[in-house]
Amino acid sequence: MSLSDVKVIAWDFDGVLNRNIEDGVFIWSRDFERDLGLPLQSFHTFLFKGRFQQAMRGDADLKAMLSDWLSLHDTAHSAQDILDYWFNKDALPDANMLGYIQQLSTRNLTNIIATNNEIHRAEFIEDRMGFGGLVDHLFAAGRMRTAKPDLSYFRHIEAALNLPSRAFLLVDDMAENIEAAQLAGWQAHHHRECAYRDLEQLLGLQPYQ
Repeated sequence: MSLSDVKVIAWDFDGVLNRNIEDGVFIWSRDFERDLGLPLQSFHTFLFKGRFQQAMRGDADLKAMLSDWLSLHDTAHSAQDILDYWFNKDALPDANMLGYIQQLSTRNLTNIIATNNEIHRAEFIEDRMGFGGLVDHLFAAGRMRTAKPDLSYFRHIEAALNLPSRAFLLVDDMAENIEAAQLAGWQAHHHRECAYRDLEQLLGLQPYQ
């Protein structure tokens, strides 16, 4: 892999900058039933069997979907309560990755987030988690109305930054996104959980801790 043309490091969020997945399970879901008194299986079935993909791409509103699901259950919780619980439990930034961004920001490189999040969580990541002040841009599927691994996702970012495909390096934990980025002409690094050394060697970074 040659990094001579790379001007932008595009970081995926969940599973890369945010360590919220363990053994393929999102950490926020572990205590969902105990903490909220609501059935996790019903939540998963209602939301993640097609509806969430609509919200992710900006074709529907996640908060409205949660209101529809809550109407099926006897609970005082609001859709905002569910979002607050979910997003706060899911806020687990990787200190190593933040250290790498800080190192790279001292070079002539642009750091962006390229994520498949919908609009509400994108705002949470940007504002409540503070990533808006750590990276130069946050590109989210819900705002862009397209998602990885679609080619249009990569072309949207290229057009927004007015740079050619060869100027981008994607760091992502999903193999299909890596393959799509490479097909789009980007360079790409498949990040695996806790495989920091590989990334340090690729980008010439010092270990953060």
